[in-house]
Amino acid sequence: MSVSEEKAAESTEQQFVKPSAPEKMRDIDFLLGNFRAEWTNFTADPAQKGTAAWNTVSTFGGHAYEMTQLVPEHDLTGRFVVQWVERESSFSGYYYDDWGNRTLLTTEGWQDGYLAFTGECMGFGHWFMLKERYEIIDENHYLKCGFIKYEAESDWIAADEVHCYRV
Repeated sequence: MSVSEEKAAESTEQQFVKPSAPEKMRDIDFLLGNFRAEWTNFTADPAQKGTAAWNTVSTFGGHAYEMTQLVPEHDLTGRFVVQWVERESSFSGYYYDDWGNRTLLTTEGWQDGYLAFTGECMGFGHWFMLKERYEIIDENHYLKCGFIKYEAESDWIAADEVHCYRV
């Protein structure tokens, strides 16, 4: 049997087995479920307040979590899909919505009581850096604070604050 015939025989014998979900996904279980989101937008003058419904489910056999954000007041529906990327030892999340906003965010995990995703965002017709920082207040309440900056050398500016209460 030639070398190429041996390799062909080996490749037909190879079996692919669906891996179990990464244990690291458990680090973001606090997001799972239905939440009433009470938000404040600091980028408006004066700051605006409102409510939204956020729902996060485990999907793809636990390999990803998908958050749906409904903001009826502004006719906005957004989705945030998060996965653990073992090779990069980080979570990777992609946000998109029906206003055309989108961002790719990453985080290495919890540090000093916060889970802070950062990345570049196209939002409301502008490119900027975005930081989404999560903090667990208790088992039924978490806080998400958003920060933006338009230039790499500039300071982070508070953009929003969202208190999420389990319903």
